[in-house]
Amino acid sequence: MLDVIRRGQRWLTGIFIGVIGLVFAAFIGLGGPLSPDSSATAVVELDGREYDLFQFERIRARQDQAFREALGDQYDARTAGPFLDTQALRLLVDGAVLSYAAEELGLRVSKDEIQRTVRNMQGFRDESGRFDRERFLDQVEYEYGSQRSFVDILRQDLLRTKLARLLFAQAQVSDGEARGVALHSLERVQIAFLAIDTAELPPGTEVSEEGVAEYLAAHEDELLETYAERADEFQKPEKVRARHIFFRVEDFEDEAEVEEARGRAEAALARIRQGAAFEDVALELSEDPGSREKGGDLGLFARGEVNPVLEERAFSLDLYAVSDVVQSDTGFHVVRPEERIEARTQTFDELGLELAREVAEASLADETGRAQAERIAQAIRDGESLEAAARAEALTLERTGMLGRRPDGFIPGLGSAPEVLSTAFALTPERPSSPRIFEAGTRLVLVQLLDRNTPEQEALRQAAEAQKQRLLEEKRNGLLQSWIDHRRDTLVADNLLQVNADLISGR
Repeated sequence: MLDVIRRGQRWLTGIFIGVIGLVFAAFIGLGGPLSPDSSATAVVELDGREYDLFQFERIRARQDQAFREALGDQYDARTAGPFLDTQALRLLVDGAVLSYAAEELGLRVSKDEIQRTVRNMQGFRDESGRFDRERFLDQVEYEYGSQRSFVDILRQDLLRTKLARLLFAQAQVSDGEARGVALHSLERVQIAFLAIDTAELPPGTEVSEEGVAEYLAAHEDELLETYAERADEFQKPEKVRARHIFFRVEDFEDEAEVEEARGRAEAALARIRQGAAFEDVALELSEDPGSREKGGDLGLFARGEVNPVLEERAFSLDLYAVSDVVQSDTGFHVVRPEERIEARTQTFDELGLELAREVAEASLADETGRAQAERIAQAIRDGESLEAAARAEALTLERTGMLGRRPDGFIPGLGSAPEVLSTAFALTPERPSSPRIFEAGTRLVLVQLLDRNTPEQEALRQAAEAQKQRLLEEKRNGLLQSWIDHRRDTLVADNLLQVNADLISGR
């Protein structure tokens, strides 16, 4: 739900800006006079004018309602709380700055403008649609305390509207700009691409034993650095080889079953201590199908690789010492360790050839892949298509379905590759293959256009009209918010604007 709210942050700004023209919306309640002791509750103070906690809560409540309507059952008021606090405070400050700036610029609101606005408000009309003075007075007294407070609030809202309209007039979107954006959103391409993995040697390519030895001799210093960087990989933990004889218990709450299994384990242990071979008893009696046929042999294991009960006995007993009967969460065991390999670090002398082969093969794979990609790119520069150039290298292209532009550049079979997708849309039927080699992880990628689907003129015209309005709103929103941000920063620098955010967190 938080992700949805975060994505809605820009939309919130849209609420703020979009309703300015409606006058009585996002910032209603910002400008009323404060009570005599209001300085103790002032959230925002701007050059002597104070905006209190009550005004903050009015804005927050409207945002809360908007999100509830937009998100429905997905909305979680508790999770959204901190976000709504932050946004409501921002809107409170921005509204204060906007009305203050409007007055600075000499904008004024006449008494006639206020009266016309009040008379046109639906909330103050009766059933016949006529202005109802009694309803007006009742609602104003209930919501704002006094007619004077309401009028002051309305005056600030109208000031904001006037300034916003002046700023909005500066935002322009041309038909060509809207058409270009619409085309970007509707156009589709189908591509083929070649991905050469430089981390894998091509089939039939290998580094000989002599080549590995030569690589080690020529690059010993570099390999020593690699060995040091990867030292943790070469730590060999202590290991033990042990045998066990196992007697399963299905239900530990069944005391009879537990005692019967324990008794069989004790009997097996007695036979071993009387001289019977451990592996013979395991082969005859053990209920562990994985080790029974091997005389109970569990093989070599490090700590953490077997049942903790077996591990504790195997690592603590002397070699060939037989444990007492021990209980695990699955049954009873008799354990005998038979070999111990101490922890150690493999030396460079042991690993040199192995490291040399690994690095030499990686180097050869990269070199081979890049050389192959460059041959194909050169063939494309010489006039070949990617498909023909790849066929000459015995390589096969991957083909996609129709693709649209995406911010993440996702291409099925390739993943996120924004530059590849962008290039695909720049290719033309006359020059469908690009000689550019793209890097996507360990893969080198070349691309060819197979098909392009452009929208019909009427569909493009309609989309351009819709895009033009959207772009215009975005420009207006951005222009207004940028202007407010700049003016707010100036007011803060001049010490005219103070914000008491602690009052909100402590409410």
